[in-house]
Amino acid sequence: MAYNKAANAAFAWLAWQNFCRKSTEGVSVVMLYFWFAGNMFYGAYAVADKLYFGLIIQPQIFAFFTLLNILQVYWYAYKWSLTKTCSTGAILCIAYAGLHIGFWKAEERAIANHNDGAVTFLGVLPAIVIAAGFFPEFYVCVKEQSVEMSNFFIMLDIMGGVFSTISLAFDHTFDYVASITYLIVVLLDIVLVIMKVYFYIRGTQGRVHGSGIAVSSTSSCAGSQYSSKASETSPRPFANNDNVELQQLEEGKQPVQ
Repeated sequence: MAYNKAANAAFAWLAWQNFCRKSTEGVSVVMLYFWFAGNMFYGAYAVADKLYFGLIIQPQIFAFFTLLNILQVYWYAYKWSLTKTCSTGAILCIAYAGLHIGFWKAEERAIANHNDGAVTFLGVLPAIVIAAGFFPEFYVCVKEQSVEMSNFFIMLDIMGGVFSTISLAFDHTFDYVASITYLIVVLLDIVLVIMKVYFYIRGTQGRVHGSGIAVSSTSSCAGSQYSSKASETSPRPFANNDNVELQQLEEGKQPVQ
């Protein structure tokens, strides 16, 4: 079950990181919606194709944490009310359940009718949707010249894809169609790693919107809260000295060096 824990822990960690920062900066909500839908498609395929139990549960838990991240974007970035945020979550859950059942039954019918084309399409569809979800995140990273996703998150996501692919070998038959979803995640996560290294070499990685303040991707909740409070309460260096010099100039006196 290590592969399931790694994949799901990645988005659980992202949700925790967002909670600690009280911000979802650097996370594309469009990407999250693509991944939410992709997990719904893959969950339906896994049930219909009778994959290993762990691989059936994984996309459902993955979708839950993705939904949690979506709601965090609305809560922290858009400042939605609790009622509006919870209502949106309920609507998304209902839509997920309805579409999941619909695609599951469609997949079962395609398998029963030996419609290999439809089975392959429904199996590849999650990979296409999840892969498409990476590109809005790539756009955000290029725009900000920084990959705000933590190293720990990316590492867990890659581990989840690798171990999930390996686990298919222990099923009754290796499902090559299902493996595409996992391998495409690993490949595009590696692209994020390359981008992160490139921005680090350029000196833009981990800086807050051009302010020149470095942000640690592994900072704890306590540390991030302490830093934010310190920045709010700390006086500007030499502020008092500047005021004295300005007052002396207004009085026609030579400022004291």
